[in-house]
Amino acid sequence: MGLPRSRRAAGAVLAVLLLCGLVTPPATAATAFKVLQLNLCNSGVAGCYQGGQAVGEAVTMIQRRLPDVVSVNEVCLSDLPRLTAAVGATAEYQFAFARRKTTGANIECTDGRGAYGSGIIVKEGIRTSGHGVYTAQDSGTEVRAWACALSEVRAFTACTTHLSTTAAVALAQCKELVPATVLSYDPTGSATTRHVVAGDLNLRYSPGSATSAQNCVPSGWFRKGDGDVQHVIARTLTFVSTEEYPMYRTDHPAFVVNYTF
Repeated sequence: MGLPRSRRAAGAVLAVLLLCGLVTPPATAATAFKVLQLNLCNSGVAGCYQGGQAVGEAVTMIQRRLPDVVSVNEVCLSDLPRLTAAVGATAEYQFAFARRKTTGANIECTDGRGAYGSGIIVKEGIRTSGHGVYTAQDSGTEVRAWACALSEVRAFTACTTHLSTTAAVALAQCKELVPATVLSYDPTGSATTRHVVAGDLNLRYSPGSATSAQNCVPSGWFRKGDGDVQHVIARTLTFVSTEEYPMYRTDHPAFVVNYTF
């Protein structure tokens, strides 16, 4: 049984109007995309360490904020499964191993909790990923590193890093990561593919300064920061808002950047 004549006629009129450009088709709803940046001070060495309690606090933060991507610095490799499970059943992670300059060995967290470094967690799983260290390094004992992961489902690359405490070196490391290293994980080579880089950059937004965090932002990218040293640099995403939440078991707040695409 067909449609009534009046409904068929209305449908035909609408089709003509759409073809003529006189009626705009309904817009496709934007997809929300949330990045959560954390620094947990969980090595066991720094003065801000609180016996591993920052991990439980981070799990609660993840469960409340429901991020698509989590970047976490100053964390132990053994902490990542728990944090990843909080992100979701299909989530996966890649780890950036901090290494000792003199030997190349992994820096270890205290109490046998495994390698120390940073992690990038992607809610929908990881198609491919990698990690490495920077050419530029400061005079300290820690070799600074990065990790990147390409989403299994959506076309985006997410990276994490924790840069040098020497500002000039941190800026050189940031420029090494963004854009060249990040773009090496681009699945299509397209200028429209989405990328996010999150981390404790040890750089502040300081207009006029040679080492302002903004000096690490290439053309076509944009940066959002927490007013201190945590930043998210992105491209081909629509910015919505930032949020900060206090963390009581570490020395950095949780920093959230909300986007759509």
